[in-house]
Amino acid sequence: MSSPITEAPALRIGTMTAVVYVRTHPERYLVAVRSLLERSAADVVVGCLYTQYLSTFAGLGPRVEARMVGSVSELINVVYAERRTHIAAVNEPCVLPPDAFTTALAWLGDDLRYATVSFLSNAADFLSFPVRNLPGDRAPDGMDEQSITRRLRTLRPIAQPAPVLFAAGPIVVLSAAALGAVGELVAPASARFDIAVADFSVRAREKGFVDVLDTSTYVLRPSDLAVEPIDTTLTPDDRGWLLHRHQSMVGFVDHERLSGDSPLALAHQVARVKVSGLRLLVDGSCFGPNQIGTQVATVRTIRALSAHVDVAEVCVVLPGPIPPYAAEVLTAAKVTARQAPGGDLSIFGPIDVAYRPFQPTPGWDVASWATAGVRFVVSILDTIAFHNGGYFASTGDWMAYRSFLRECVHQADAVTVISDDVIDQMMLHQFPIERSRVVTVALGTEHLRGDETGDLPEELRARGFVGGAFALCLGVNYTHKNRELALDAHELVRAAGHDLSLVFAGPSVPHGTTRVLEARRGPREHVFVLPELRESERNWLLRHASIVWYPTSAEGFGLVPFEAAAFGTPAVAVDFGPVRELAGRRFGDDVPVLATDWSPTALAAAACLLLGDPDLARRHVETLLVAGDRYSWKATGDSLVELFRRVLGQPRR
Repeated sequence: MSSPITEAPALRIGTMTAVVYVRTHPERYLVAVRSLLERSAADVVVGCLYTQYLSTFAGLGPRVEARMVGSVSELINVVYAERRTHIAAVNEPCVLPPDAFTTALAWLGDDLRYATVSFLSNAADFLSFPVRNLPGDRAPDGMDEQSITRRLRTLRPIAQPAPVLFAAGPIVVLSAAALGAVGELVAPASARFDIAVADFSVRAREKGFVDVLDTSTYVLRPSDLAVEPIDTTLTPDDRGWLLHRHQSMVGFVDHERLSGDSPLALAHQVARVKVSGLRLLVDGSCFGPNQIGTQVATVRTIRALSAHVDVAEVCVVLPGPIPPYAAEVLTAAKVTARQAPGGDLSIFGPIDVAYRPFQPTPGWDVASWATAGVRFVVSILDTIAFHNGGYFASTGDWMAYRSFLRECVHQADAVTVISDDVIDQMMLHQFPIERSRVVTVALGTEHLRGDETGDLPEELRARGFVGGAFALCLGVNYTHKNRELALDAHELVRAAGHDLSLVFAGPSVPHGTTRVLEARRGPREHVFVLPELRESERNWLLRHASIVWYPTSAEGFGLVPFEAAAFGTPAVAVDFGPVRELAGRRFGDDVPVLATDWSPTALAAAACLLLGDPDLARRHVETLLVAGDRYSWKATGDSLVELFRRVLGQPRR
């Protein structure tokens, strides 16, 4: 007759027992026990070989039990057999952060296949932090286990389990489920716990379990509590014992320790920059004597990044001397701005992310930038020139530009764009990058607040302007800016009774302009065409214009309506793409007046509404200002920092 099966005690998956094995210096382990009691809900079992050590742990309360036992491996095996809980095994005196095991217990509850959970620590063999494979005797300067863990847990991206070679560190959590499936810990002749737990981890791996690292928790192993040298490495005998038992480990151990793209390496470097801050390399090759939109945006981006608490340093590569308009930003405390002789970017030292914040153009050394940092990010401001060959001297130049832009995107670990509409256009043109690696980082709109000083443009007076009301069309004379349509619409507005002059202001480009289209309309004494302006002259025009024409039909962002609104001036734009997106309609802030299309009649109708109703014009401006408040340069910096940390946690493309 067969014997009945006796049901084994059920695993207590949601509970944990901490075990502390005291080899010597019990007063040092007492610090670890008190840390466990204060910063976790675990009961503690203290084991030791010598009776005289037990008195050190008397009087700590009902959560602490002390017993005689020969080794930490034996202690784990005995406690697990009795309690059937997860085991947090303390091998070296250490100090825990509050709620040290919250994340580990959640992971072990979510997936029974996790065998062990290790933690970041200053001394945790190949898991040591902030430098892998290099144990240290203390936390980074000015920080401790609490401040480090707080940053690791609050800064995005949120830590996910990172598979590791095997469990390591001064404290390791062993899963109740894995202990039940894999069996007891087996110690080598040296009885070292780190070797025994490594053996357990590999045996668990062979059964399909996974050992993981919690990069949201930092455990401090202070040098003044250490009972063994803090930089202890495997002895030849221990290494030989481990490799003899697990032939698959031969070669793999050293490979994983040195790998820069393993899950451990990726998770570790994200944790590192959360704590130590990002070192960034920013392309400043656009900085010349003149300042237009690209220079404004680049200066503001550098300012936002250097002011960010999570950025350690912003290195800027200059093409020449620092221009006056960028001097304040490029000489700030956390900014290092200099030329790179011969294009040698290594002079800036180790870089986490190399970033070009404006559109790449042929001639830029993308190969050097792609390898200058751990990761490489480039910005695509728009696809206008990619789509329109009219902006190039020849078809060959256009095709070279298209090929170069695709190559930049292909090499980038991520691409930033300035509106969701740019993403749509990139996907329409099948740019060679996954959609998940293209991220919208909107520009700020508060660089003009409306109280800036202004001067009447000298050229405007020299070209015959004697005063009176006027409309302004601001920007480069690209064909997509549709200046000739503004000219036609303006004539309709004048015919409707609004006696306005028209001022065109902005630089000219060599190819793809509206110059011929404007000339076909014939000369008009009330139209004034100005070249590029000084900032103060632009401010004067924006402040004194009755309306601003903005009939662009291709754009990446579209700052002009926001700039005009800052000075209280309404802008006439068409309800499309980025204008619709950024003017607040997706937030329910309907801009009162947007032209329905680009026909002169539709543009003129919108302008007449604004010119004929001051209250409507005021509401139009106020709505744009509210929409613009959502786009600050601080938010730009926050978005970039979050993206840079995230891309550091992803494999290179």
